[in-house]
Amino acid sequence: MKILVVGAGPSGLMFASETKKLKPEWEIRIIEKNHPDANVVGWGVVLPGRAPHHPANPLSYIENHEILDAQYLEDFKLTHHNQSALKSTGVTLCGAERKSMVRELRQLCQSLGITIDYEQPAVEDAELLCNEYDLVVVSNGINHTTTYYRDSLKPKVEFGKNRYMWYGTPKTFDAMNLIFKSHSKGIFVAHSYKYSSTMSTFVVECSEETYQKSGLDEMSPQEAEKFIASVFESDLDGNPVMAQEGLKWRNFMTLSHEKAYDGNVALLGDALQSGHFSIGHGTTMAVVGAQILVKAVFDNPDNVEAALADFNQHVMPIMRLFDQHATISRLWFETVEDRMHLSTGEVAQSFAERRGELPPLPAALGQALERALARGDK
Repeated sequence: MKILVVGAGPSGLMFASETKKLKPEWEIRIIEKNHPDANVVGWGVVLPGRAPHHPANPLSYIENHEILDAQYLEDFKLTHHNQSALKSTGVTLCGAERKSMVRELRQLCQSLGITIDYEQPAVEDAELLCNEYDLVVVSNGINHTTTYYRDSLKPKVEFGKNRYMWYGTPKTFDAMNLIFKSHSKGIFVAHSYKYSSTMSTFVVECSEETYQKSGLDEMSPQEAEKFIASVFESDLDGNPVMAQEGLKWRNFMTLSHEKAYDGNVALLGDALQSGHFSIGHGTTMAVVGAQILVKAVFDNPDNVEAALADFNQHVMPIMRLFDQHATISRLWFETVEDRMHLSTGEVAQSFAERRGELPPLPAALGQALERALARGDK
């Protein structure tokens, strides 16, 4: 089989490397729009379980995963009114640097004989591109809003009301932290966790009204960094926050589809379904979706149409559930000011129960992944 993967991010890299291990004779090419030395967007990401034991953790597929300096977290800490509530997460979570994870996955692909062509922009004649390959896997993230190859794969796009920014900080948070901060300009919320022994992710969100009243809309990136560091000064122990070049305050974009493929084109990762950062499953969904597609093409090596129908049948229920969980969580944070009068314990309870009426997402992902890893079993 001749396969093209569009986008050298986690989902495309996982699909390419896992497929190549099973079918080394297949020709797999990856095209990536950015330069190989270009900065990978993002600081840390949350992954499930400990590498190399958890199959939904991409670090489990990297032989030298120890060099990533991943951090393991088993506690959740919520801070409100400068009072904290600490509890066990009930599971082990893994904080890892996104840049180094992507770098190692790219090296894995190349070690398997997969070609990665960088600085390859979206092809204008998409139909011609699709005709050159048996299978085209679009895993180019939220860029899929403008490059979707088939009209039937045009995504549904919805923007959240809150503004958010993905910062990094040298303050290391030893638990999954959720910090509510009342400020004269409004309410700010920080989602933070360590992803190395020296750095933490620090995602900050606020309402549009707070964003405007605080003047963030008119601040330079450096001024915004100083302002946010001052808002959370006590939580950061005086440490700064840092923004990556090119990242800006924005509204969260939820991208979704009714179908995961059309013809010989399949969607993976954020190109298929994005979900709010507050549930921390984005990279996990990329891995699970990739493994479902790996099984589909492995089980149907001579029939791409059957393979993608099988992929669609098994991936879409998971993506819809992910969307439901992420949307409910996003809406909870968009109305958080209504709960600021509550005690720390009451806010913690409301947060814990916000998705309680939905089927548990981790259990559904576990079942889907178990099936996907049973190659050859229908």
